[in-house]
Amino acid sequence: MAYLAYILRKITQNPGRAALSAVKYVTEFRLDRQIGISTFRRDFVPPTSASGDSRPCQPAPYRVLIDIAAHMQATGFPLRSFVDVGCGAGRPLAYFSSLGFDRMVGIEINPDVAEGARQNIGQIKRTWNRAGRIDILTADILTAEIDLTGSIIYLANPFGRTTMQAFAAKLKAQLQARPDRGVLLYYVLPLQVEALVEAFPRAERQIAGGLEAWQFFRLDAASGNP
Repeated sequence: MAYLAYILRKITQNPGRAALSAVKYVTEFRLDRQIGISTFRRDFVPPTSASGDSRPCQPAPYRVLIDIAAHMQATGFPLRSFVDVGCGAGRPLAYFSSLGFDRMVGIEINPDVAEGARQNIGQIKRTWNRAGRIDILTADILTAEIDLTGSIIYLANPFGRTTMQAFAAKLKAQLQARPDRGVLLYYVLPLQVEALVEAFPRAERQIAGGLEAWQFFRLDAASGNP
């Protein structure tokens, strides 16, 4: 009912924009079907987190994922490990599984949403999924026992500044402990990007503009030096 009320409100407020949104959602729905999943709806209630700044699940449009996938491949970074922090219903995991990662992990703090992601991952069509293994963890990224070094990390505005600062500190500590490893980080809807910039002032960084902006960081131990 909340989703239906949201749609009706948007139509009433701006019919023209609502028509464009309808085209967008049809496209999202068709790509979901192509992959074998169902992720085009949004969750409006944020889960509880230790810092209280978790965000509701808002899956990035497929056109953003298409651009990021092309960028990943162009970097030449090994496609061994992919980590989606705040994976929601699992759309990025499902879409990027076609790239052939050795292992993919989704971390989702909301148990109900995490279960939905597991169901979606189990439904990816065999003709699409080339990943070696995909796991969904119901956990808080700040307390999850996971080594992020050597991974491609994906964020889609999963939390606010407090948690982003703590996450950046955790990532920085892991990279300093493993100076032989790096990380590629993709941040969609990067509202708390300054927390990353502060933690990694020497990082290589790229910005993709548009209404649904995303940023790219190449991180290592040296990028966290003042």
